[in-house]
Parts: sequence; structure tokens; C-alpha cells
Amino acid sequence: MIYVMSDIHGCHALFQRMCEQIRFTEDDDLYILGDFIDRGDQPIPLLLDCMDRINVYPLLGNHEAVMLQCITGLPDEAAVGNVTDYYTDEGLAVFSAWMENGGAVTLEQYLALPPERRAELRDYLTEFRLFEELTVPDGRKFVLTHSGIEGFDPEKPLESYPADALLNARPQQTDRFFDDRILIFGHTPTLTYPQLHGRAEVLITDTYINIDCGAVFQEAGGKLACLRLDDMEVFYV
Repeated sequence: MIYVMSDIHGCHALFQRMCEQIRFTEDDDLYILGDFIDRGDQPIPLLLDCMDRINVYPLLGNHEAVMLQCITGLPDEAAVGNVTDYYTDEGLAVFSAWMENGGAVTLEQYLALPPERRAELRDYLTEFRLFEELTVPDGRKFVLTHSGIEGFDPEKPLESYPADALLNARPQQTDRFFDDRILIFGHTPTLTYPQLHGRAEVLITDTYINIDCGAVFQEAGGKLACLRLDDMEVFYV
């Protein structure tokens, strides 16, 4: 079976519950569409869990992109108390934006790792792809990105888009994408779509599917969603 999740945002316990609910095994494949980290309480345990699974395929989210900017080049002696000493003024601006966007718990857990584990995690993050193209056994085709596609052009190859177009897009319900493939993304919690009236549900249109149901916003009714591509069944925890 082929599953898709997105925007888990450090909710490792929810991820584990979802894996139990869908009975995820090594015979299945799982694509996670970025934003593993920040805001939730266990971002690094979630990353390490996924890194150690051979059948979890990660896509880059905007939060991982910023994390990579902030951790690349940090020496082994970097710690929470001195980390800002290692940034230029430009780097400090990126770092501050990360902290304001929920990065503090991620940074603290990352810096608590031994140097060799930090290096493994950095290498893992650099392998995250910006998009995936899939065809399921019955011939249906899908494109996976973190946020949709900003400035969509049906004639434009996916590899020609700048990273920001796939990391920070905000599609509207009326937007249309491919005629022959379904685009699946997260990034914008469906809780914020007026037509869903605050319900945490996967949003399905005829050309795209948004699966970010606001897992980290549990107090507002958010849920972690998982879409099974084989039969298009949706699971929630």
C-alpha cells in the first residue's frame, strides 16, 4: 500500500498512532510531504524514527529548509547557550525567523544529540526531495509537493520551478493544476479554508488534494491525516 502524510510538526506520538491505525509495515510505502519539525514536542525523535525506516520517503518542507540553513556549518561544540555566536548577521536573521516559527524545540533536541548523530541527521535532511511523481498500480498518476505549486504552468517541468514555488505556495480552492495527474500537498491547514468552516478534513478537488489537517493544532480541532493512494481512503488521528 502507498500512504501519504504531511505537516506532522513534531507530533511523534500521533505519527506512531497513525502507523498503528493503518497497520503500516515494511511492505508498504509512506511519503511524508515535509514539515516534520517545529511547534510540536518531539520533532527530532520523529525525524530519527523516519530516518531509520527504509520505506519512508521524505519531501522537503519550508521548516526543514530553514533548519538546514541554520544547522549547516555549526561546529560540534555548538550548544543552546552559545549557538548564536556562530552566525553572521544574515544568519541571525534566518535563525530568529526560525525561532519565531516554532524552531526552538527542534534546535534544542538537535543540539542535544551526539555529534555523529547530528551529522547523520544533517545528511538525511539534505536528501529530502522537492517533489515526487507516482503512478499507482491501476494507472492513476500523482504529483507530491510540500505546498502545491506557485505560478503553475502545465507546460513547465517540475524541476524548473524554484524551490520556493514548491515550499511556500498557498493554493486556493478555485486553483487548477494538472489535467492528467492529481497534485497532493500540505502546508496550509485545511482548518483555515472558509468552505470547511473550521473542520479538519482532507480537501479534495478535481485537480488537487490538501492533506494538512493541522495535526499540531489539536486544541483547535486539528488532526493528523493519512491518505492511502491505492483506494483513496483517508485516515485521521
